Amino acid sequence: MNSNATSAALEVRGLTMTYGAGAGAVRALTDVDLAFARGSFTAVMGPSGSGKSTFLNCVAGLDRPTSGRVLVDGRDVTDLGEDDRTRLRRERIGFVFQGFHLLPYLTAEQNVGLPLRLAGRRQDRARIRDLLARVGLGERARHLPGALSGGQQQRVAIARALVTEPAVVLADEPTGALDSTTAHDVLALVRDSVDTLGQTVVMVTHDPVAASYADTVVFLVDGRVAGRMDRPTADAVAGQLAHLDELVGAAS
Repeated sequence: MNSNATSAALEVRGLTMTYGAGAGAVRALTDVDLAFARGSFTAVMGPSGSGKSTFLNCVAGLDRPTSGRVLVDGRDVTDLGEDDRTRLRRERIGFVFQGFHLLPYLTAEQNVGLPLRLAGRRQDRARIRDLLARVGLGERARHLPGALSGGQQQRVAIARALVTEPAVVLADEPTGALDSTTAHDVLALVRDSVDTLGQTVVMVTHDPVAASYADTVVFLVDGRVAGRMDRPTADAVAGQLAHLDELVGAAS
């Protein structure tokens, strides 16, 4: 991560999100300041209710924060209207979900090209085929999702997330539905997209092994940034997660 806005693919400043009002109000995020440098891979971790999902929803333009700013590729997108936020998600943000979210009646090639089609852009078949080859599915381009394994479907989803050359890819528990061997392969692909394509990835995960593929881990506790770890290892992340009470103390 980098606090320099000129080098940040994604930045949030004072990000705060409150649900409800009055005595029943719930503060999901409080004054979160983070910047994610271009070409970086960051894992966001924390206990249930720590604000991880709210954070993703706010930076993706799915929820409008109560206060604070969201900048994508240096552009303040906080106050965009719904149409512009939809366009932002289509063109500047890639998504990888635990559940793949492929359309079952479209081939792998068609699923990868869908963001281009929705954005009204030319179908760059060479790029689509290149991305499928990069994720090891060059020979499966014409297969429907139902003919692919879970790991293969997630590979298609990764290629789809990269096809528009987004400013940032947001990954929400991308290996949660996969066995450990397949998860390793998928995480290696995400890592490769950072190292060879210069992609910026922000991944929410509960898995210390998954987090170890990242450059940096950010820990959220009670909606606040409670710590970070550079060059994480699975053991170090697991050790930190085992002492969340210390992070709670640091965040308060």
